[in-house]
Amino acid sequence: MKFLEKLFGKFDASAENRVNDEEPIVIVPIPPLVTLLLHLERDKGSPLTEAEVVEVRDKAICMTMRVSHRDQLVEKRGYADISLENVWDEWQEFLASNPSAAS
Repeated sequence: MKFLEKLFGKFDASAENRVNDEEPIVIVPIPPLVTLLLHLERDKGSPLTEAEVVEVRDKAICMTMRVSHRDQLVEKRGYADISLENVWDEWQEFLASNPSAAS
């Protein structure tokens, strides 16, 4: 236990921390999927297939964070990512609404 305290500090079970612990945790791709897909499509020189988009999603490095932290990240970078669950449809919507992003 002392080793863990050295690494992470002492656990503070205050009411404030308990409230934060109730905030949902979400999975967030880092870097954002939309960025990964844009780079891959530009490198490929043609539109990505659904299988390619799903493969990028499946291999993406992700981390978990509280919803409020994800929202702060979105605000800081200035755009929201596409969802992991609906990656193909949202990728198509992104391309349709951002014609200059398409290959």
